[in-house]
Amino acid sequence: MNGSQASAQGRGESGFLRSVATLFSGTVLAQAIPFLLAPVIARLYNAEQFATFGTLLAVFNILNVVAAGRYDQAIVLPKEKAQAGALAKGAILLVAGSTVLAAAILTGFSKQLELVATLPDLHLLTGPLVALTFLGGVQLVLLQWLLRNRAFPVIARQKVLQSVAVTGFTLLLGWLAWRNGLVTGYVWGWLIYTAATCWAVWRRFPLDKAWDPAAIKAALRTYKDWPLHNAWPALLNAVASGMAVIYMVAFFDVQVVGEHNFARQYLLVPISMVSVALGQVLFERTASRVRERLPIHADLKKTTWALTGLAVLIALVVTLFGEPLFATILGEQWRYAGHIAGVLIWGYAAQLVGSPLGSQLIAMGKVKAAMLFPVFFALLLALLPLFRHLPAVRFMALLSATEVLAYGGYTALVWFHARRYERSLRHL
Repeated sequence: MNGSQASAQGRGESGFLRSVATLFSGTVLAQAIPFLLAPVIARLYNAEQFATFGTLLAVFNILNVVAAGRYDQAIVLPKEKAQAGALAKGAILLVAGSTVLAAAILTGFSKQLELVATLPDLHLLTGPLVALTFLGGVQLVLLQWLLRNRAFPVIARQKVLQSVAVTGFTLLLGWLAWRNGLVTGYVWGWLIYTAATCWAVWRRFPLDKAWDPAAIKAALRTYKDWPLHNAWPALLNAVASGMAVIYMVAFFDVQVVGEHNFARQYLLVPISMVSVALGQVLFERTASRVRERLPIHADLKKTTWALTGLAVLIALVVTLFGEPLFATILGEQWRYAGHIAGVLIWGYAAQLVGSPLGSQLIAMGKVKAAMLFPVFFALLLALLPLFRHLPAVRFMALLSATEVLAYGGYTALVWFHARRYERSLRHL
């Protein structure tokens, strides 16, 4: 390697680390806000309200992941900005269509779902879910557009704004004793978040004003593999991730569901946000290096070890001290949730490692290989209703073990294809 190549690689490494630091600083700050105020929020809402809110999040995550047909994930790939812009516009149009479809499905089946669930008034979530489908879908598209433009500071600021908005409305509505304050505050927070992101894109990284139907159709056609081969595995993955909440709602009483969702809220949500932030940066980094036929082993190795160490540390702390921590910080009424947290955390820790690494399969162009994980995960979860007779904590332990097995296999699959990619470079 000559001096200019070493200098360029050094600048690349420095830029990568700055990107990670920028996104992580925004993500950490965004998570610090609700965590610092969690003792207040925990005392404003009860288990039934968290049961309803957790159900909303589980269904929203399923709708959100396919709202844009997964075309949003392809926006960083085109070499030409015009094609990427056309792809973004087509994805936004698909979000509008998905919102209409979601409204029809939720309206038609919400009453029937209430008959098999332990939560009352599930139909009241239809309006919030329809609104979130549109807001979340548009946000996904614009986020990828910002990511393509390497607008990492903007993305970080938007995450903080979302956290401030959601937390602020949640506190206000809880103080006002608003029955659905958790749900309403979340929707209002997303409204502000998406509006602010639209403003940032319009002011600093605008899409072309012209909406050329021919260009949009051509861009969607070029990347048709994303909805054909990536949407359904992504949907399976989202369904698998949400099945824990769905099973709890179907098998156990509202109090247990609320305790489970409370623990999930303060463990999995921040872990997921960190995973997504790191996955976005790694995806952009790996996709760029793959396009240029450069090695990815060093980045992957560092990331895997760092995430594994962090995951094990978090899991040990929550397992050993979760119950007294929850009772002391969040209130004695959440002591059982702390006990549950010590069981659930191992599955969430596995997700912290496997989820960001899994996005590298797509960056390597291994779309079909990426399909294996949600199928494998879904098959494992499909066996769990056979154990519905177990006590709640033992059932949750089984859920956690299932996640460890699934995400462990996902990580192994990523490493398998990374090594194949590295071998292919040596034969060039």
